[in-house]
Amino acid sequence: MLKAILFDLDGTLLPLDLEVFVHKYFESLGPFFAHKVEPKRFLKELMSATEAMIKNTGTLTNEEVFMGKFLPAVERGKEEMYPMFEEFYSNKFPQLKEYAGHSALAEKIVGQAVVKGYKVVLATNPIFPEMATRHRMEWAGVDQIDWELVTTYENSRFSKPNPLYFSEVCSKLDVLPQECLMVGNDVQEDLVAGTIEMQTYLVTDCLIDRGTSNYQPDYRGSLQELYEFICQIPNLTQFDK
Repeated sequence: MLKAILFDLDGTLLPLDLEVFVHKYFESLGPFFAHKVEPKRFLKELMSATEAMIKNTGTLTNEEVFMGKFLPAVERGKEEMYPMFEEFYSNKFPQLKEYAGHSALAEKIVGQAVVKGYKVVLATNPIFPEMATRHRMEWAGVDQIDWELVTTYENSRFSKPNPLYFSEVCSKLDVLPQECLMVGNDVQEDLVAGTIEMQTYLVTDCLIDRGTSNYQPDYRGSLQELYEFICQIPNLTQFDK
């Protein structure tokens, strides 16, 4: 029986063109830190540290892997850079909202799952700090949802498309993969959940498919069709009576 539903954020609950958004994100980062690190060097080391984080083997959190790689590379200390990152995500990052869309369906979809008694997880790729994730949740209109778990780089030890990311979520929720549905728009990063026997739902509104895998979803459709799907799944609360 299905007990938990994992929802991707970017391109799924939060409509956006990921390439454009990431480009604008990088475009704002470099100048902000320019008085500390030359922008080209900053972005080069940022991308290198992000790659290291995606390859995390689980010994450290994603944050520890990222900062352990990034800070020495730019020859700056934690006490100097952490306040600047906090300032960036508090004041500069929110301006990127203009490059994201909004769908009223997002809150309705997740809200319906909660009402029906399912554990809900915001299974966004945990390569961003919590502050950045909370902003994007607000843009999507899902920041007031009673989430069981929101994955961020502070609380995660793996990233998509590593199947161990999904296993880690299951462990934290105390559920089996077979009791979960992963909902996302990225064929390579989200449908990999199927390799550990999670059910998968591919959202097609902002579909990403790099053509490098043969993963097939159990279900697929638009956000509207996902809402109709969630409305039709069993109500778990009736089993508690």
